[in-house]
Amino acid sequence: WVEDLEKELPDNFYEKRNEGENDSQICEFIRKDMINEFVSYITRNSVSLITKIQPSIYETNSFLLKNICDLSLIEYAVFFGSIQIFNYLRLEGVELTPSLWSLAIHGRNSEMIHFLEDNHVELEDKSYKQVFYESIKCHHNDIANYFINNFIQSNEDNSQDAFNQCLKYYNFAFLKSKFISESSICNLCKYDYCAFVDDLLKDKDIDVNKKEIFNILLIQFQMIVI
Repeated sequence: WVEDLEKELPDNFYEKRNEGENDSQICEFIRKDMINEFVSYITRNSVSLITKIQPSIYETNSFLLKNICDLSLIEYAVFFGSIQIFNYLRLEGVELTPSLWSLAIHGRNSEMIHFLEDNHVELEDKSYKQVFYESIKCHHNDIANYFINNFIQSNEDNSQDAFNQCLKYYNFAFLKSKFISESSICNLCKYDYCAFVDDLLKDKDIDVNKKEIFNILLIQFQMIVI
């Protein structure tokens, strides 16, 4: 039956699997920012500019696998930093939504980010905190620093929440040693920072058996087991 299954596979199955990307033609045009081919394709096939990207068995990007059924053409273009196709779609009247901010972080296209900023495209949280954290998640530290230098209020980059985001996504560029303390031991355990936890356990001034710390550790352990 294995031989029968292999006979049913397309000739380029293994090639596409190695590429690990959506194999639809329109997605390829968007990823490569092939504006002429993109316009020709949507005109020839009467594709709506607000159509959604169709899933592909070859896709391997975890973010796209989670969100692909909800991504429009313009969102897919922003994710890949395809500025020419993005400009075409927006000039054709496609709505610019708050979701574009996080996608632009993934696209790492500074021109795209500046456009969203200059045209006052609404942010989901109004404070740039979410996009700052998304930059940390993606390890796009140049973008994170841009938000720090221009928009982040109340020293958000110097907060416990920012520290926890750095721990979660192993982005050491923004880790602040002053937050490696009793209050952070739960997250240090959760994300496997064994060396830090070992140092804290050797500190006689820290009581890991405090009720609040013990309860959080217990909850995290239960979540892992489940």
